[in-house]
Amino acid sequence: MNFDSPLYRASLIERYATVLADVCLENGEAVTAYCSNTTRMKTLAVPGAEVFLSFNRKEGRRLLYTWETVSANGTLVGVNETRRYDITAEGIANGVLSELAGYREIRRVLPSRGGSTVDMVLIPQDDRFPVCRVAIVTAYLKQGVDLLFPDGIYVWNRKVLEELDAALDAGERAVLIVLAQRIDCIGVRADWTADAQYVTSLKEFCDKGLEILCYGCTVSSQGIWASARLPFMF
Repeated sequence: MNFDSPLYRASLIERYATVLADVCLENGEAVTAYCSNTTRMKTLAVPGAEVFLSFNRKEGRRLLYTWETVSANGTLVGVNETRRYDITAEGIANGVLSELAGYREIRRVLPSRGGSTVDMVLIPQDDRFPVCRVAIVTAYLKQGVDLLFPDGIYVWNRKVLEELDAALDAGERAVLIVLAQRIDCIGVRADWTADAQYVTSLKEFCDKGLEILCYGCTVSSQGIWASARLPFMF
């Protein structure tokens, strides 16, 4: 997934109200950027961190900048969660996510109040085979060489599991993609201390047929691309 235009370098002043971040541009101007990330970003939203912003002058838009990536210990990390669909869809189309290859069509499921929590539905070539419902979640908290998932209690994560479980009950294929917009990790570990109830349900649904696919990404100033399959460990 390529960025639409060059990114602007800035220094993080403060992230607050979850979706807002004050930053200082290279020219010394302080601006507020949109932070499209609902996770805690414990080790990423550090004052003084080098961040990179996209710019959009779309009519009616209040905040012109969006926080896209951050440099963490020399590694670029993508923080814009809304990019997860495009990264995944491109990875499926170009064969990187080979486990999801061979489907006739990728249908995007747009978010809506009270609507579906999955991100895409894959339509098989042959109608005799089941559709595949795919939900994409993100992992950011790094510990050692692994990422921890989840990094807290999120109602949305539990709703996602409920819908994927319903898909399994309906005879459909259900896949949870854990996307890491970074390349400096070798695996993803379930964090029982963050939300034991969620992880317990996740393990039960895996025993029932839920598939977990974890992928790391190559991140640069030009874009973000799914590039490496990572193991998931309970």
